[in-house]
Amino acid sequence: MKTKLLNIIILIFSGLGIAACELNEKREEISLECEVVNPLKDLSWLNKKLENIKGDPLSGIILYRYNSREIIEIQTSLMSSTNISQYYCDGTKIDFEKNPELYQDFLRSREKVRILYGIDLWKL
Repeated sequence: MKTKLLNIIILIFSGLGIAACELNEKREEISLECEVVNPLKDLSWLNKKLENIKGDPLSGIILYRYNSREIIEIQTSLMSSTNISQYYCDGTKIDFEKNPELYQDFLRSREKVRILYGIDLWKL
């Protein structure tokens, strides 16, 4: 009797463990960046930027984390090597030109989250 009960308890906990793993896998599939599922489609300002660079094979849209915030950088071969085209998720442009030291800190301290589109032009 005790063996049967123990087997049932083990079976229940095994089932719960498998269900928890499947739930975690589904959560990982839905990645929220900038509080949306697909920033390129769901952020209208970013979608417009994407339309402007789609014809350039040497372009990219990169998502970074800097100072606990997500920053989107637009990169194209038409920009200078001092690419100053970074935006917060709401579309607000970050004005690094007024503070070059802050821009240098951004370059040193940022953490790449992922490439949203194209290539990381500055890492070629």
